[in-house]
Amino acid sequence: MRTLARLGLSALALALALLATPALAGGLLEVSAGSGFRFSPSPIERIPTNVMLTGGYAFTDMLKLELGVAGNLGDVKHSKFDLDLRPMVVISPPLMPVYARGILGVGGLLEKPTHLVYGGALGLSLGALGVGAFVEAGALSRRVNWPNSSGTGTTKKDIWLAEGRVGIYFK
Repeated sequence: MRTLARLGLSALALALALLATPALAGGLLEVSAGSGFRFSPSPIERIPTNVMLTGGYAFTDMLKLELGVAGNLGDVKHSKFDLDLRPMVVISPPLMPVYARGILGVGGLLEKPTHLVYGGALGLSLGALGVGAFVEAGALSRRVNWPNSSGTGTTKKDIWLAEGRVGIYFK
């Protein structure tokens, strides 16, 4: 009888968890700002500040798919306003305020040539009643035209950026 009671309680707990999952699903909107520095290749230099508007869908509190449009403000030497398109997947462990974000996108949409952007970030988010704030740190790689050693042209080169970001979200 004890085994049957445990099995029944386990089935009830699983059913309640599955019923609660759709309530967590839904659209989301994030607004954030970020900046950082290029750390490879040397020398280390600050990267432009960017502002990102992100829309997405939370399937559960553990899995979100997002699409961000980042406007790079061109506030550092030799940079111009440009746009990145960043499709992202966010994975959060249950009942914890931490998450991991995977990024695979396209940069240089205005200031050609376009280039692949990929990387990831780790973050912390806190919120209640569908509104919250987050802070994250990550690394991104971009393939760009880089001056060659002879100074007579450019070559394709992968550069690495460290980026910090703060923002707010609405579910």
